[in-house]
Amino acid sequence: MGSLISLAYFALLIAVLIDIILIDESRIKHLGKVTWIFLVIFMPFIGSILWFAIGREHQSTAPRYLPFGAPERREHQSSMRPSSTEEEIAKLDAEIEYFQRQEKIRALEDELRKRKQLP
Repeated sequence: MGSLISLAYFALLIAVLIDIILIDESRIKHLGKVTWIFLVIFMPFIGSILWFAIGREHQSTAPRYLPFGAPERREHQSSMRPSSTEEEIAKLDAEIEYFQRQEKIRALEDELRKRKQLP
């Protein structure tokens, strides 16, 4: 019985460390990634509980509202009829523009994070 508890404890520790390492930096709350790793290594049980309770931002199950220009947003009526080639090209152009804007936003956010880290 003791070996089963030890195995579960070790599996929890490994699962938490993998989760911390693989999670996107923007979803980590309160401390940095390295700090969370050290916290879990030096205080495995408490650190694991804290990580799942307050350390990570959980995905919400609420419906996701898309911005107006998002290519995933489709009107019900437009999906009912076949679209022409020009409409398909326009949709592809809108999708390309959307993803270029998203990439530019990510680059600006990264630059802002770097500037905040400088003394």
